[in-house]
Amino acid sequence: MDNWFITLDDNQQAGRCLKYYSRAADETYWTDLWKASEWSYERQLKGHLLHELRATFRKWVKPGERVLEAGCGRAHFTVAADALGYRAEGLDWSQETISRLRGLFPDIPWHVGDVRKLDFADGVFDAVYSPGVCEHFEEGPAQILAETRRILRPGGIAIISTPCMNSWLQARARRFVAARKPEGDFYQYAFSPKGMRVLLEKLGFEVPQVRPYNTVNTLINFAGWKVPQWAIKPLLLMDYAPVLRQWGSSCVWVARRPLHDR
Repeated sequence: MDNWFITLDDNQQAGRCLKYYSRAADETYWTDLWKASEWSYERQLKGHLLHELRATFRKWVKPGERVLEAGCGRAHFTVAADALGYRAEGLDWSQETISRLRGLFPDIPWHVGDVRKLDFADGVFDAVYSPGVCEHFEEGPAQILAETRRILRPGGIAIISTPCMNSWLQARARRFVAARKPEGDFYQYAFSPKGMRVLLEKLGFEVPQVRPYNTVNTLINFAGWKVPQWAIKPLLLMDYAPVLRQWGSSCVWVARRPLHDR
């Protein structure tokens, strides 16, 4: 965790959380990051989804439905969802990233836009996937989540993933946070499962599922586990153990716009 400066924060929107400082996660940051990353889609073209999405997205969203990945980056989810038979679309605020995706996958609809103010009519999507996006705005996630709800049809599903201030970290948080003035720029929050759930419900969502995941990452980054690269994938099985899952370094919230919400 040497690259992070971490503090405790009582977020007015989502309750007590961890607040990370490093480099500002602005449009330039993400454009540069994706340019420097490998763009490979071999598994996604076969419909591969990350294990946390197989347990959430595929459970709640039916193939054939219109789905937006809001803050898609390299859009691995969008490509996989398209291969699985969803009417998948991707949106990102990096014009350069979207231009490259349009060249690679011209049959998929791609959009340049800001997740805080989406250029879509009300109720046009069956599902929205927010892949580690809303934690990067220092003002908090409420505006993004409200926009997500607006573009969902009644009964539509939002799948929201962010870093997690899990139960293990909540019990030990003061060991990992700095007491002095923060260094660097705001980078992200890690929200608690309960704090984000309360916010989603205040915004008018129903929350039928909350699923922390990636416990091994918590144990490596905070508990000092030394895990060889080959062992990380087998240790993901901890995410299927109900108690150990609560120590996940990230969390997925399944949020539904109520059917009666017209």
